[in-house]
Amino acid sequence: MTETVPSSETNGIIPSFQFGEEIELEEAGFSFRAITDYELEIDGSVYMYSEDGNLEISLVGGTLDEKTSIAELNDELAAEFMENFDTYDLFEAGTETLGNLTGFLNEIHFNYAEEEGRGQALICSPYPNQFFFILVIASLEHWQQQGQAIFNAVKSQIRFYPRFKPDDVKVEKNEHPDLTIEVFPEVNPDEDFILQIEKGDVSLLLAARSMDVEDNVLLTALQGPGNRQLYHYDPDTTLLESEISDELVVGNHGEVCFFFPRDNRLALLPGQYRFAFDTRSGAALEEVQVILRAGRALDLQALDLNLWIAAEDEVFNDARTIECFSDELKQALDQRLSPLSLKVGKIETFLAAPDELEAFSHLDLETDLADCSYMIAETITNARALNIGLVQHLTQGGTPREAASAGRPGMILSSSSPHACILLAWTAFQGDLQRMADALIEQLINFSGIETEDNAQQDGQPSQLNREIAWRLRRHPVFYDAD
Repeated sequence: MTETVPSSETNGIIPSFQFGEEIELEEAGFSFRAITDYELEIDGSVYMYSEDGNLEISLVGGTLDEKTSIAELNDELAAEFMENFDTYDLFEAGTETLGNLTGFLNEIHFNYAEEEGRGQALICSPYPNQFFFILVIASLEHWQQQGQAIFNAVKSQIRFYPRFKPDDVKVEKNEHPDLTIEVFPEVNPDEDFILQIEKGDVSLLLAARSMDVEDNVLLTALQGPGNRQLYHYDPDTTLLESEISDELVVGNHGEVCFFFPRDNRLALLPGQYRFAFDTRSGAALEEVQVILRAGRALDLQALDLNLWIAAEDEVFNDARTIECFSDELKQALDQRLSPLSLKVGKIETFLAAPDELEAFSHLDLETDLADCSYMIAETITNARALNIGLVQHLTQGGTPREAASAGRPGMILSSSSPHACILLAWTAFQGDLQRMADALIEQLINFSGIETEDNAQQDGQPSQLNREIAWRLRRHPVFYDAD
């Protein structure tokens, strides 16, 4: 059975195409109809070409990895097809529809044997884990006469099938019902990132990551609901206008983190928040990860700790003494936190492997911090917790340090963040767990990104902990309802 499909008029010519029977490619997740009188080759993908060789068609389908950029895949597949031509250029041409799907379109200009040609390549994702790619090229004359019409006609015959669903679909229990965690891929420096805040959301923690891990990432603008300008930084003039901070919001190692609200002057309101970012390199953002916490956070709030130990002391020689150390540290922390309706929940301990101990027991913040953060994040099992690296010695450019936060704020629930821990130097405290608890709380506040300039010390509390600070801390997603 054949079918005749008329095309739209092109240069005064109204060509029509005869299509054969529908052919299904089960492994590729789509079916198509070949143009009658075209040569056809099927080998996992589809290749069709006219008898005179002036027009070529490629159809490809397959599994789409969740971390793969579909626009970049469009470029890669087109480049792979065009690699044997003398020269070619790909031009982004916006979006195009295929049935009820929207895909990314590339225009193609090429030369082969001194002949000029044109074409188009379109990619779409018919199902969350599936892609489809179509490319049609022709000599310039054939493209102008019928190439565009053939492109439209062939894609009108495509049908999709969900071929790549896993055999066993696992529905995971929501471990954190008060959190909404989303990752948004590919944000260009020249486009805004829009985040919708719903009623009941009390805080947001955000990490914007460059494709270059050595890059610096900057927040350049933040507008709240009603187009209220909360923050604006001009990299050219270095002019900063801000209601949220007196400091530039910038991060190194390819990531900037942001927590809001940072103080009691501004609350997180329902509506749209519009962010703009820039990178020192000009590279695009690989992703933006967002954690929103909902709920009143008025009852007792708990904080879990992951304690990664790279310190040499008999205290850490066996499980019994480590458990005693953890219990004593918890008591010292709760003594300070409990008057403010905060507490420590679980403490999980992890001993550094011998090679890790050798590499990280003496740690310099200027050279080793990001690597240590990655390693701890990959080691732990409870991602909604404060990661603590307890090392033997801690320095910064040769100067001894007692403690430090990898970020202000840092990031949780992410193994790809270089700002996912705080560090304590064991030798700086000499086993004084009361002083260690004070230092840990101060770094917790830094890690949470809480503003402390209006802080006044209270009796029996570390220098950066009072009721105002605790009120801000309890909304951070590293804490959870203890009841």
